[in-house]
Parts: sequence; structure tokens; C-alpha cells
Amino acid sequence: MATVADRRFADAQALCDTKQNAHANGAAYLAGFVIEILLKARLVKKYPIIARKQPHDISESERGIWTLIWRRHDLEEMLDCMPELEAALHKAFSRTGVNYLANLKKVCAAWTIHARYSPRVIMMDEASQFLERVRLLKEVLK
Repeated sequence: MATVADRRFADAQALCDTKQNAHANGAAYLAGFVIEILLKARLVKKYPIIARKQPHDISESERGIWTLIWRRHDLEEMLDCMPELEAALHKAFSRTGVNYLANLKKVCAAWTIHARYSPRVIMMDEASQFLERVRLLKEVLK
């Protein structure tokens, strides 16, 4: 999953590098997708038994996590399932002075899989700022 996240980040960066506003939405979408992939990878690592189950083998108590891993795209809900990640990001902030948690929460609040259908147009400056936030987060989430 980390390899896929790196590839999607490179795709987003390539779109940003064009400096063309026509590619801004695509860049921002892919950048948010990077965070989704990395959060799902953390869920798989935290819940490996649930992640490996087939849909018909999932108990009712496991369904929420399994669905977050394989079906849903709710970044905020994923983050809610990992309080240990929030603690680790606080610790990283103490070490580096970079507020990773605040950046992650901004990305989680701003990005949605439904952006691919949205008529909203963003400018490349906004997409570049979003991508920079994701770049900061990418390594600490791996």
C-alpha cells in the first residue's frame, strides 16, 4: 500500500508541476487519495485478522472496521479508529515542531472521494498547498 501511495503522490506532483489550473482538481484528488491509502494501510496493520477475512466471514462486531478498510472512504472515521496514531503525531510534533495532527485533520476534513464528481474548480495554488500538506504527512503515516 505504501508503494501505491508513493505512486499516487508522484502522479499528483506531476499534475502540480504543470502549473495549469486545469489539473488542480486532479492533483488535489490524488493527494487526498494518498492519505486514504496510508490510513487504510494502518488499519490493516492494526486489524490484520479482520482485514484478511472474506465478506461472508465477518462478524457484526468486525463489520465496521472491515468496511472502513475495503469499502468506505471516510478519512475522519478512519482516524477516529486510531487514537494511537494521534498520540504518535503529537509525539512527532514535540520532536520536529511540525503539527502533523493538525495537518492530517485538515486533509481529512477537506478531502472526499466524491470530489471526483464535484463541479467545484480549485486553483493550482490551493492544490499545491494541499499537496504540500500531504507530502509532510506521507512519511510519518508510513
